[in-house]
Amino acid sequence: MERVAGVLVAIALVVLLGGCWGPQMVTRGFDDWLNEGYVRSPWLYGNAVSYAMWSTGFMLTNLADAFANMYYFWVKDAQPFGNGVGTRYDHHKPVTPK
Repeated sequence: MERVAGVLVAIALVVLLGGCWGPQMVTRGFDDWLNEGYVRSPWLYGNAVSYAMWSTGFMLTNLADAFANMYYFWVKDAQPFGNGVGTRYDHHKPVTPK
């Protein structure tokens, strides 16, 4: 029984995480938000405490992207279901400090 469960878990991981890296929409959106915050307040976004928050945020957004990228790869991008062209992410226009 344990062997069957292990095989099922392995198959689930291959299906869920198999595919291209994808556009990483959630992670890149988080990165844009952090960069805009750094422009507004470099002391707050650039100190050591912020790095701990950044690493947690990137861990969570990469986990979310692992599931979101399945949609982009299997439904939108990859043939025969998709159009055969990868999805791109357009970064936000940078904020200019005043």
